[in-house]
Formats: sequence, structure tokens, C-alpha cells
Amino acid sequence: MRLWFKDLIEFFKSKKKFFSIFLNIFLILVLFISFFYSLSRTNNLILVPSCQFEENIQYEATTNVGTFITDGEEPNEDEIIKFFNELFTTRNKAFLTGNVADLYKFYDTSHTYSKYSLLHEFKRIAYLRDWANERNISFSNISSTPKIRDIKINNSTYSIVLREEYKFDYFYKDTPDINNEFGVSLLHNVDLKKMGNSFIVQKDYYLDCFQEGLKDYKFDLTEKQIPLTKFKAYNVNFNRNNLEFNTNKFYDRKAAVNYANKYCGISWANDNNSRYNNNYYVYTASCGNCTNFISQCLSDKNEGGKLKQDKIWLYETKHSKPPTASETWINSDKLINYLLSTKRSTLINSGNFENLMSNFNNLQHGDLISYNINNSIEHTAIVTDFDNKGYPLVNSNSIDKYKFPFDLGWSNDDITFNLLSIIE
Repeated sequence: MRLWFKDLIEFFKSKKKFFSIFLNIFLILVLFISFFYSLSRTNNLILVPSCQFEENIQYEATTNVGTFITDGEEPNEDEIIKFFNELFTTRNKAFLTGNVADLYKFYDTSHTYSKYSLLHEFKRIAYLRDWANERNISFSNISSTPKIRDIKINNSTYSIVLREEYKFDYFYKDTPDINNEFGVSLLHNVDLKKMGNSFIVQKDYYLDCFQEGLKDYKFDLTEKQIPLTKFKAYNVNFNRNNLEFNTNKFYDRKAAVNYANKYCGISWANDNNSRYNNNYYVYTASCGNCTNFISQCLSDKNEGGKLKQDKIWLYETKHSKPPTASETWINSDKLINYLLSTKRSTLINSGNFENLMSNFNNLQHGDLISYNINNSIEHTAIVTDFDNKGYPLVNSNSIDKYKFPFDLGWSNDDITFNLLSIIE
């Protein structure tokens, strides 16, 4: 035995150089494997550049008075608000009746941008009326309130930034005594030109809540009455008898919904003086604030759903300036993939509106709906209620929505939806 051990030692001594090289190669391989393993464990944790957030500043009917001239000849803010009230009231009546004859007087149809803006309103009117007709819905009232954020004057042109806050009241034709309501807020960039004692629109651009439903509509400036064009009758009656909140220690559905309602950005919907939660920054990059808002609803420990954050899905609050957030926190596609891969949610089903109708009964308060354009997830909303027929209603951000019919504005033929149940 001793002889064998002695021979082994002599062998290692004679091969000392070989084993030294082997050991170095082995150590290098270990380092490389450790490095790539580390990458594989952290590739989902991509932090968002802080420059893509801005502080949550409230913009409630505040005019930039430093750029507004009041020398007795210039119109005051009340005159401008009066003009928008007349314009929006006329447009809202057209939603109900389809009659657009009175809209022309508000637009300069010789001006390319103004013409585009008017034709866009025709599309919106046609779409909303068709959408409601196919669901056996009638609107009893549509109102909107203008809230000016900024006014700048350049010669005779008034460049105005304003929020238009809508309230829609509707009922189903077979249950006319039961009222439902929803709201939305749109941010307009408008150019007005002074014309006599009033104004005329030269440009009105905004991110439209109906945008993904307008592709099939085309109009010209001869329209007087916008006709109904879609008559498919959906059987909208989802019989939601049990709408109690199911909550456990992992996810507080009721709190998540209350959070979504409190910070929805619609002033008439609650008593909250702040549009958003001041503990969070607003995400301002291309995909907007929608997923930032949904993540808050799911996870906020004080007011929201209390779903636990982790190393992949995280936001360090506003007190750590600038904020630290992961891509899964602010990107719809990455959030949905994260929730599914970590088994924090399950996919109820995917498809277009008609294909999903049989699945609406499986949705609960606090569940999510994501929106696909050409199979790419572009938006996410949280289920906050169901109307008297069990129609799923959602809240979301980027465009502020309150108890909004989930598919309204998402009707183009390249649109599909994912219904997701949050695991309890």
C-alpha cells in the first residue's frame, strides 16, 4: 500500500506542469459557468432608466397665467371654457342622435388639421353608436367637462392644453330602469382661432380612448347624419349572481379595486383630490403609465392588493429619488409574462370579444385583462366591476378610465384579449 501511494506521489510530481495547466483551465471554466448562470438568473431584472419617470404633479384646471394676456381686448378664460362647453355638448348630442350638422360651425374646414379633427369626431360618433347598438345599449346621457391646463397665445392663435372628463350613463333596452355609468378623461392639444365673438378649431389632437376601433370608418365633409352600420346582436347577459370579493392573505381583491377607483384620475368618480398616488412617479415613456398603475393596484401595501414584490417585479417608492423600478413593473408584456411564469396568475382564455363571451363568468374583481394588437400585448387594465348584465368593467391609466366597458375602443380585427385570474 505504501509503495502504491509513493508511486502516485512520484507520478503527480512528474506531471506537475500538466496538472497546473489543467487546474487553471478548470478554474476558468468554473468562472465562466458562474458568470453565465448569474446572467440567466437576473436577465428578467432590467431596471428602468429614472429619466423615464416624472413626479406626480396634479393638473386640475390650472391656467398658465404667465402666458395669458388680459388687456381688455383678449378673451378671458371663461369665454374659452364657454366655447368648449358648447362644442362638447353639441358633439355629445351627436353621440346620441347621429346628427352632426351642427358640428361644422366649430371647425375651419378649409384648414387641413381642422378638417382632420372634424372627420375624426365623425368616426368616433359612428363607432360608439355601432358598439352600443350591437350590445342592445342606449345612452341616456353623455356629458363632458373641460379643464384647462395651459394657454399660450401666438398672434391670433390660442394653443390650449385641456382635459376633457366624460361621464356616460347607459342602460340595456330590456332593462331600461337600471342605470350604469362609466368615465374617461382625454388630454387635448387644441389650437383655436378668434372669430368674431367666438372661436374656431384649427387643430384638436388627443390620445383617443376609441382609437383601436375606428379603422373601418371613412367619412367626408358632406355628412349630416351618421348612420348605424353594424347590426350584429350579441347576447349580453352573463348572469353574475355572486359578485362577492374573494380575498386571502396573498391578494386583497377589494383593496386592489378600491385603489384603482381612488386613483383612476376621474374626479367625479371619488372624493380624492389627487388624480394619482403621490407616493409613485408617473411613467412617461412610450408605453405610458398603464402598467405602472396596474402594478400599484396589485401590490401597494397600504391601500392596494398587497401582492408581494420580489427581485424581478419591484418599485422602490418615491422617497428614493429617482425611483427604482423593474421593466416588469411598467411594461404590459413583461408584467403578464412574469405573472404567468411565477404562477401568480392563470390564463382563463385568449381571443376576440365574441370568442371570450363564455369566459366572462370566470372573471373576478381584481383580475386583469390585457390587450393584444397583432398578438403583441400593448395594454393592461384591472377589472373593477360588472354592470347589471355582468359586462366586465375596467380601470386603467395612460388614458384615465373608470369602470369602462373593457372592449370599448378595442374593436379592430387585429385586436385580441387575454383574461387573467390572479392566484389567491
